[in-house]
Amino acid sequence: MHATGNKSIASLFSKKQVTVLITDSGLGGLSIFAQIASRLKSEPIFPRVSLIYFNAMPEQSRGFNALKDMDERIRVFDGALEGMKRHKPDLIMIACNTLSVLYDRTAFSRRESIPVVDIVRFGVDIVYEQLLRDPEAKAVLLGTVTTIASDLHRSQLIDKGISADRIIVQACDQLATQIEKGPGSTAVVRLINTCMDQAAKELGHAQTNVVVALFCTHFGFSRNIIRESMQKRVSGKVMVLDPNQRMAASLFETTDGIGRDNAIVDLKIVSKIIWDKTRIDAISSVIQPLSAETAQALRNYQWVPDLFAF
Repeated sequence: MHATGNKSIASLFSKKQVTVLITDSGLGGLSIFAQIASRLKSEPIFPRVSLIYFNAMPEQSRGFNALKDMDERIRVFDGALEGMKRHKPDLIMIACNTLSVLYDRTAFSRRESIPVVDIVRFGVDIVYEQLLRDPEAKAVLLGTVTTIASDLHRSQLIDKGISADRIIVQACDQLATQIEKGPGSTAVVRLINTCMDQAAKELGHAQTNVVVALFCTHFGFSRNIIRESMQKRVSGKVMVLDPNQRMAASLFETTDGIGRDNAIVDLKIVSKIIWDKTRIDAISSVIQPLSAETAQALRNYQWVPDLFAF
C-alpha cells in the first residue's frame, strides 16, 4: 500500500492551478470523482482546479482481473501511470482497490515523485475503527479477484490487532462489470446473492453483527442490494462500509482550514476504451444527484485510443 502523507500534499494549496487526477479501471471511481467535484463547489480549496478522471482499463474486452497474471497486471498499470504523466498531475488518487494493491510493485512508484494516494488505507481504517467499536462483530471483505488474492486488506487489519477469525474475505468475480451495465440489474442481484451465500457459509451460525466492507469502488453503486442480501443470511445487524466517501473527504481534510470564496473547476473524463451507451446511462443516472457536472462529463467523455501504451 502506498499513501502520500499530508506533508507531500500540502504544497498543492499554495498553487494557483492544481490538477488532481483520479484513476480507476472502469467507472467505479467516478463515485469518488463526483464527491470531490460536488464538494469543491461549497469548499473551494483551490483557486482553479482541473479534475481528470483517467480510465485505466487497458482493452475493450479485458480489464485488469482478466489479464494473464500479476506480472502482466503490474506491467499494464505501469504503462497507464506513464500515460497519466502527460496530464501533468499535481496529485494522483488511485480510486480502485485492484490498482492500489498493484501500485507499490510498479516501476513508476519507485521512480516518480508525483504524490499518490491509494484507497487501501481508507478501507482498512474504517473497518478497523468499526471492529474496535463492536468487539464481537465480524467483517466480510468484498473485492475483485485480484484485490482479494493480494490479501492486503486482511493482513493489514491483522497487523493492527484484529483477530483473523473475525475477518472473512470474499471475491465477487464479474460483479464490477455487471454493476457498470446496471447497478440494480437481475445479473447484479444474482451475483451478489451468490457472493453473500459464500460469505455467510464462512460466517457460520454466529449471532454477531456483520460489517460488510466494499473493497471495490463499483460496489457502492449497489450497496443497498448488498446490505439487504447479507441481512437475509445473518441474524445480527449488517453495516455496509464504503471507503469511497472517506477517500474523497481526505482531500479536504488536508487543507488545515484553507478556504476561498470561489473556484474555477474543470472536469474531464478520458478513456482508452469506448464505453457503450448502456454503461454511460446506468452510471450517469446514479451520479446525477450527487454531481450533475460529473454526469455530464461522463456523457461527454473523451475517447483517446492512445491514452497509454503497455
